[in-house]
Amino acid sequence: MTRNKPVRDGILDDRLDGTIQAACLSIPVGHTLLLDASNFSRSTRLRVSEGLIRVAFSSVHIEPMEAEPITLGFLQSGDQLPLELLRHSWLHLEAIKKTSLTDTSELSHGVEAISLNDWTASLLMIQHLSDSQQRLRALLQLLVDRLGQRCGSWYELPMRLKHERLAEMVNHTRVTVSRHMSRWRQAGLIDSEHHEHGHLRIAPKLLDL
Repeated sequence: MTRNKPVRDGILDDRLDGTIQAACLSIPVGHTLLLDASNFSRSTRLRVSEGLIRVAFSSVHIEPMEAEPITLGFLQSGDQLPLELLRHSWLHLEAIKKTSLTDTSELSHGVEAISLNDWTASLLMIQHLSDSQQRLRALLQLLVDRLGQRCGSWYELPMRLKHERLAEMVNHTRVTVSRHMSRWRQAGLIDSEHHEHGHLRIAPKLLDL
């Protein structure tokens, strides 16, 4: 379990315990759990039983506290996290909502279940689009399709997204992303200022929905 772990800058450092024997991991909202190969010597995948996490990775050759992790995707209740990357990488599990994960060896075939591999493939395809605006719109479309909810005249994402994070996910500069977001905000196509938690809201018109 993650309680009583050392915490530094919101990161729960689980490197000290070796293999985790507990059937369930719990990550408080706003914290990041670090995992490497020693944590799961027997497990092949985890299932998100509740919550929402951002999954990112960094090289095992770089101190994880100093690394700039690369986003692989977002997983919510029912989704699965394969652990093959633990052989050569650190996994950074950032809890956007309070999250519980359970050890499972069963591959879910449910229509609603999403694997991290699905996210990673989608992000790679977005990053290979030629136009920066096209990349950003495709990313917002992906986030709405996977995580968004219709709220009146908006699609609402369950989290805040800084321009730096969007830029990292589309493999473009923050300046370019900020320029597009500013123009869309002025046109009334996106909004975050009127949500109490700053969550991003997107007009269907921007996504042609």
